[in-house]
Amino acid sequence: MERVIVMVKNQVGVIADVTSALAGAGINILTINTEGTGDTGIVIITTADNDRALDVLTTAGFKVVIDDALVIRLRDEPGALAKIAEKFKRAGVNIQSLHILDRRAGHTTVVLSADDRAKAEALADSESIV
Repeated sequence: MERVIVMVKNQVGVIADVTSALAGAGINILTINTEGTGDTGIVIITTADNDRALDVLTTAGFKVVIDDALVIRLRDEPGALAKIAEKFKRAGVNIQSLHILDRRAGHTTVVLSADDRAKAEALADSESIV
C-alpha cells in the first residue's frame, strides 16, 4: 500500500493547506492520518493517484515522500500486535510507522512501514497480508 507522507509544521491551518492543494487539483483523499509532536507534524494520505498527489504537494511547497507500507490483518485480541512486533524485533527489522486502520469482525487491520520492506513481508504470516 503506497502512502503519501507530508512533513509539515505543527500549526493552525496546515491540514486545510494540504487538503486544499489536493482538492484544487481534483485529487480525492481516500485515507488521511495526522500526528503532531512539538513544532513538527506528519500527514499520511492515500489517494487514487499518489504520484500526482506527490507532484501537487511538492509544487505547493510541502516536503513529501511516498512510502510503500505493509498492510496486515491480525486477530483482534490482546497480544496480537505484540507478537508481530516481537518477530520484527528478533529479526532486527525497525518498525518506522504503525497505524491501526480498522477493527471489525474479530480482526484488526494494521498498516506499517519498516526499514526493510522485503524482510517485513517475509516475517508477516502470508495469510495475514492484505
